[in-house]
Amino acid sequence: MKHLLLRVSASGAIVTTAGAAVLAVAVCSLCIRGSLPSTLDAMVLACFAIAIAATSPLQVRLVADGMTSPVASAIGLGLALSSGLPGGHMMKDGTPLIIVTAAVGLLAGWLLLRITTGRPTGLSSVGGCLIAIAVAALLYRQLRVFHGHSALDRYAVWGDERWRTAAAMAAAALIAGGVLVVASVEVYRDGRPLLTALREVAPLQGALSVAVASTATAIALGLAPLGVLAIPLMAAPLVLLRFAMRQQTAVIDTRRQTIAALSMLTDVAGYTPSGHAARVAALSKKIGRLLHLGDKELAELEDAALLHDIGQVSLASPIPGGSTIDVAPSDQRSIAEEGTNIVRRTEVLDGVADIMQAQATQYRNVRERGEDVPIASRIIKVCNAFEDLTGGDPALRDVAIERLTLGLGYEYDPTVLDLLARVTADA
Repeated sequence: MKHLLLRVSASGAIVTTAGAAVLAVAVCSLCIRGSLPSTLDAMVLACFAIAIAATSPLQVRLVADGMTSPVASAIGLGLALSSGLPGGHMMKDGTPLIIVTAAVGLLAGWLLLRITTGRPTGLSSVGGCLIAIAVAALLYRQLRVFHGHSALDRYAVWGDERWRTAAAMAAAALIAGGVLVVASVEVYRDGRPLLTALREVAPLQGALSVAVASTATAIALGLAPLGVLAIPLMAAPLVLLRFAMRQQTAVIDTRRQTIAALSMLTDVAGYTPSGHAARVAALSKKIGRLLHLGDKELAELEDAALLHDIGQVSLASPIPGGSTIDVAPSDQRSIAEEGTNIVRRTEVLDGVADIMQAQATQYRNVRERGEDVPIASRIIKVCNAFEDLTGGDPALRDVAIERLTLGLGYEYDPTVLDLLARVTADA
């Protein structure tokens, strides 16, 4: 439980707190009003809660460590937009009851996810989804913009022009989808600059939110002719989309495993000490996080660090100890160029190849000539030199930092070297 609280406080406290506040207001409103739903409404609400709980574990990963449940979100928004039922019955239940029902389903789904996966999960995704559902319910059920009436009030009047209802539902759902995007950005941000978080999260979550909004609208419109059968029927395409996204994630994971295996080639062939590339990659990634690089940039940095010495396989004889820090700058560039050529042949790792190509460039070229050297290349240059000097031995850390400081501003980026000193001191 302590681990969970730390997780929430680190990356989603604002969203979680806001969701809890929304739920608290809804519960208080219900207690004050004291009204109970009809038997039919209660059965429909129960079906929605069960559906939300059952689909909450169907998560997709949009960014690293960022999971979302699009199917549960769509069903929850469908509940917020619910109107007509078979036989002309109307879902007139107020926004507070809608919010509480959604919260019950989301929390049950959260518990189910913890039980089935065994991993600690934060409540920020529950909070963000609940806020979005509340926004949709308020816009559709409470906002009186149609001659003093809400869109729900006009449902029967618009019977011959159902497109008006569909438009009102879609508008409310899309605005709620925007809330989901904002919540995802806030959770993902976790110390990162706002623009970095927006660049990483908004395109993916925005596209998914449109799919969620359209599915929610379809569920709400389908309730009148189909009843609660509209929930599984209309949500089915989103479930299939989730499986397709999981397949894509599996392909990406396989590629990363292939790169990790390829990085061991120089170790096995005796060109570099065992574990050298992995240590450089781990150190580079820590520094990249401190520089608030996005997930895509971090992934390319890690891949380039794992493969940074692959060019050594072109050497007639290995460099003693695999250490490139003491070889001539022209030889360093030659090794980097050979490695770049190998990686470019894959035709899918051009970003990684660009980083590798510039890894041997001296920092003075940036300072004096204004050369555009990727920050990832500068990170790898510093981390590789540090690992060449220490070989993974923490006892050699101070000597290595002192040696690298001699090249400060000429060979190595001062900012990266400062972060290296901080990271290795913490270790």
